[in-house]
Amino acid sequence: MFRIGEFSKIAQVSGRLLRYYDEIGLLSPKFTDQQTGYRFYSAQQLPELNRILVLKELGLSLEQIAQLPDRDTSIDVIRSILSIRKAQIEQSVHEELARLRQVETRLQQIEAYGQIQEPNVVLKSVPAQQFLALREVLPDIDAVKRLVQKINHFLPSKVGQSSLGHMAVVMHSPVYNPEALDLEIGYLITGKAPESVRLSEERLLTLRELFEIETMATLVHMGLVADTHQTYGALGAWIEQHDWQIVGTGREILLQLPQPDKTEEAVFEIQFPISKISSRLGA
Repeated sequence: MFRIGEFSKIAQVSGRLLRYYDEIGLLSPKFTDQQTGYRFYSAQQLPELNRILVLKELGLSLEQIAQLPDRDTSIDVIRSILSIRKAQIEQSVHEELARLRQVETRLQQIEAYGQIQEPNVVLKSVPAQQFLALREVLPDIDAVKRLVQKINHFLPSKVGQSSLGHMAVVMHSPVYNPEALDLEIGYLITGKAPESVRLSEERLLTLRELFEIETMATLVHMGLVADTHQTYGALGAWIEQHDWQIVGTGREILLQLPQPDKTEEAVFEIQFPISKISSRLGA
């Protein structure tokens, strides 16, 4: 099982939201350690969490959701509500359409859970790597996109394309918070690079070494950035089902940045350092 910070990353919802749902009895941890107070969640709770998110996005209050006689509300019922809500959303602004996309992908997770083939998770060792990057707390995903684009356009001319590997993002946030994303963004270095490069008056990229990772669980996401939670959820479920546990900071390796005509589509590899649960318990 996952501690609350780890589960928030797998589910791509904030830790604050998970704590609130626990307080009101809407979604409680699978297990709470009475000695330490640590809360542990299971990937098997993803369908229940996604139902709550879907019903909330469709206009139901948390009180109404809590009063539903059957938490396992059928997909047909949810879809009938979705059809009504969709007709309303299609008349609203672009931001509402983006929210609809989130609802639809959460529904897909519910339907697909336990019914699809195992994701193509690859386990590999990752050597120590030089990383020219800057760390910043960003207010939303649009700010992340703008910073990625700025670094991508600026750095190759300053360092030289031959010295640059893929762009990468190191996720330092202990709990996923879409309004305060603590990220380190830059390029993996394959050749010579300066100790620092100034991106702007306020921003400085510095060179450091990413630690070697003995076992990294990786899964490639292809498609809309807004659908990232599906790939994170699939990777989290695989980690749990195979008796592994997250033991460090996650990374995203940007294999292909969005194209000008498809600004929302990208290809990147999600990475989590892991170890076998038995080895941690015996340590």
